[in-house]
Amino acid sequence: MDRLLDSVPRRPDIEVIARDDASTDGTYQKLLAYRDAHPELNLRVYHDDVNHGAFYNGNQCLELATGEYIHFLDGDDYLYTDAYNAAIDWLDGVTDCVYINLQINSGMTFVLNEESRTLFCAPTTKFMRREFGGDIRFPMSGKLVDWDFNNELLSRNPVSKYTNITAYHYNHPRSGSVCDLVTRGLM
Repeated sequence: MDRLLDSVPRRPDIEVIARDDASTDGTYQKLLAYRDAHPELNLRVYHDDVNHGAFYNGNQCLELATGEYIHFLDGDDYLYTDAYNAAIDWLDGVTDCVYINLQINSGMTFVLNEESRTLFCAPTTKFMRREFGGDIRFPMSGKLVDWDFNNELLSRNPVSKYTNITAYHYNHPRSGSVCDLVTRGLM
């Protein structure tokens, strides 16, 4: 988690919403300590006493967001800070989805473009204009929740741009991830 938070650019136009979903590993206390130690990061920390799951948590973060664009981050991933800053420069208030590339643990890069945006559907692949996304939420059940969220977004015909900037490190493969659980038939 620290690696991710350390990689977020320190800019006044970025708010980071971290919402602990009743973790039992001290995540909430770690987030509060990080926030207190790094006041230059606009980090808003929330906690739930009941674990409702990742997708409920994501929906709650959507409700809490106030920025013009939303970009989801996973706690065990991290950003390439300078590249992420360059991608932010693409946000113009008009474009509905601005895509960035992902790199995984092996060094392989997933390039996002018109064709691949349906294959790499994770919310971490794009900045979504909050006003455009409006009422889109993660379904609370099903195996392909990211896929369903992405398809709903694409059904609205977003104005999209593809940065060709590799700005996100996706910790894959990893045990317990959504991809892993789906692959193993556990979700």
